[in-house]
Amino acid sequence: MKTIYLIRHGETQANRDGVFRGRGEVPLSEAGLRQARELRARFAGLGVERVLASPLKRAMQTAAACFPGAAVEAQELVNNLDLGRWAGRRKKEIAAEEPELWRRWLEEPEGMAFPGGESLAAVRGRAAACNRLLEDAPERQIAVVSHRSVIKALLAEALRLGEKWFWAFHLDNASVTVLLHDEVRGFVLAKLNETSHLSETVFEWD
Repeated sequence: MKTIYLIRHGETQANRDGVFRGRGEVPLSEAGLRQARELRARFAGLGVERVLASPLKRAMQTAAACFPGAAVEAQELVNNLDLGRWAGRRKKEIAAEEPELWRRWLEEPEGMAFPGGESLAAVRGRAAACNRLLEDAPERQIAVVSHRSVIKALLAEALRLGEKWFWAFHLDNASVTVLLHDEVRGFVLAKLNETSHLSETVFEWD
C-alpha cells in the first residue's frame, strides 16, 4: 500500500487579507513559517521517501521546512491555478466589480475560465496526470506540497467525482490530507484537512 500526503502550503499575508494569490509569488508569513515548522514535527520519523512541490515560493518554502535535507522536486503539474487578472486582487473588490463572474466562482466554478488565466477543467487535467505519476512511482511514502485548488482537483480525480467537486472539500493552510493507494482499491481517502499539528489557522471560506 502506498501513502500519499497532500499538504497545502503554509499561510501568507494574502490569506489573511482576503487576496487571491494565483501564480503570484507570495512568501510565507511569520505564521506560515511557524506552520511549516509544525508540519516538520508532524512528519518526523514517518520516512517520507519523495517530496514533490509546486514551484511557487510559498510551496517550496513549506516543503523545505517540513522535510529538511530532502531533495524537493519542483513539479509543474501541481503549480497553482493561474487566476489571470484576478491574481493579487482582493476578493471583496472582485465581488463588487465583477458580480457575474463572482457568482460563477461561488456557484459553478468548475465551468469557469478565469480572465486571462486558466480553467478549473485544465487544473483537473493536470491533476489527472499527477495522479498517474503518483500511481506509477516506486516510492511507498510520497508528499505533495501544493495549493488549495490543486489539492481539490487531485482529490476529485482520485475519488472519481462528477461535475460538481470544487466546493466539496475545505482545506486550511498547512493542512494534511492523506490518500492511500493500491492496485486493487485504487485511491482511498484516509484523512481530510488534518490540522491537529497546528497552533493556529486562518479560515478561508471563498
